[in-house]
Amino acid sequence: MDVIKKLQFKVMATIMICLLGWGFHSCLDEKVDSYSRLTIGTIKVIEANDYYFALDDGSTMYPGDTTNIHNYTPVTGQRAILYFDLLDEKVPGYDYNALVYRIEDILTKDIYFMPTEKEDSIGDDRINLNNAWLSGNYVNMQYQFYYNEESGKVHMLNLVVNEANDNMSNEEGYLVLELRHNAYHDEQRTPGKGLVSFKLDNIAREMEGKKGLIIRINTLYDGVQYKKVDFASNK
Repeated sequence: MDVIKKLQFKVMATIMICLLGWGFHSCLDEKVDSYSRLTIGTIKVIEANDYYFALDDGSTMYPGDTTNIHNYTPVTGQRAILYFDLLDEKVPGYDYNALVYRIEDILTKDIYFMPTEKEDSIGDDRINLNNAWLSGNYVNMQYQFYYNEESGKVHMLNLVVNEANDNMSNEEGYLVLELRHNAYHDEQRTPGKGLVSFKLDNIAREMEGKKGLIIRINTLYDGVQYKKVDFASNK
């Protein structure tokens, strides 16, 4: 399982407004600073270092100019925030052609089936789920927790199927998942926000016939809460 090697809470307020408020497609038309637009998508490798972006509105973007990108290794399935400007020249087979200034990877993980004996190591420290939405084959989450900038301790996030509990919310037709945070005893001093995307591949069978997801969160101030994400509303 991956860890957050460095606590990087540098997702600007502008990004959060754009991605979570206006919607992804509108960000293609909005300048967020003096030189670039931004959007969010999934990297798809064509071959070697040739790749494109599958955007969350269903469109595709080809990085026609990557002279500003250095030493970036594309990985199929990696979620990322893209800073770009559109190019006039069309690329056959793609909706957009872009000059890409920066690619900021989003923590991207598989959903974990948690046996009872692993619960302590997965942790259940307090965390807020500020927003959750589905896009393609991912459930995306904007989260918030506290950390100590001086400690250098790593935190770990997981979205799990708790094998010890079939359906804690008692709401029929929903698959219950748990957002788990392990702070490794880090002091709660500084609030920070971030984004994480979880792949839905390995719970495809469990999602069959379901109306949506219910996500259990041990919140910062209100104890255990549940957030519903309906499949229908995210189409």
